[in-house]
Amino acid sequence: MSSRSIANRLEAARLALTNALAESELLTALAQCGYDEARLQQGKSHYESALAVWQSQQQKQSRRRAAVLACNQADAAATHPYMRSVKLCRILYRDDLVTYRALGLVGIRSRSFATKVAQMRLFYTTALGSPQILATLADYGVSESQLQADFALVAVLESARSRREVENGAVQDATQSRLQAFSALERWMGDFASIARLALEESPQRLEMLGLAHS
Repeated sequence: MSSRSIANRLEAARLALTNALAESELLTALAQCGYDEARLQQGKSHYESALAVWQSQQQKQSRRRAAVLACNQADAAATHPYMRSVKLCRILYRDDLVTYRALGLVGIRSRSFATKVAQMRLFYTTALGSPQILATLADYGVSESQLQADFALVAVLESARSRREVENGAVQDATQSRLQAFSALERWMGDFASIARLALEESPQRLEMLGLAHS
């Protein structure tokens, strides 16, 4: 269901309930068919619940979009220096298979997040734990402090990924709540509309006030 469709359904419910409660002639006619003020207030409660959960879902979707963007940015920020160092080390250690393997340089870089991060962590922990590798890299303009800064970006990426998943879960929960609230509202409004058409079938202008004349 699109946001526009949801907004239209909410507005239809708001219009019908507000006018039914505000116009005494409408209220009198509807009360004779079982929709007195107390019952209409039940419908209003369904409307307010549906509105609240929809607004909450919209807010959570906005936070998820921000989290996805932040995760993508963190991924790019961590991947660029990592791949630069990987390419350099593949050149420097192409004839040193032991170090080549120790740095995890064999094979393609994984697209899987978990494996990709594991490859990154293996590379940095191995390089930072080896004075020989650090000395070699320093000769090519990659300092230990730079490697540490690049390694820190991996933790930032993991944190951003975790936040993205939290926001994904929040949106899923909000969507389920919205579906339940709208289902309850639409069941109530469906019964109300059917009874209102019977109660006001001789008064099309009153049906117009409820937004039901052409429904």
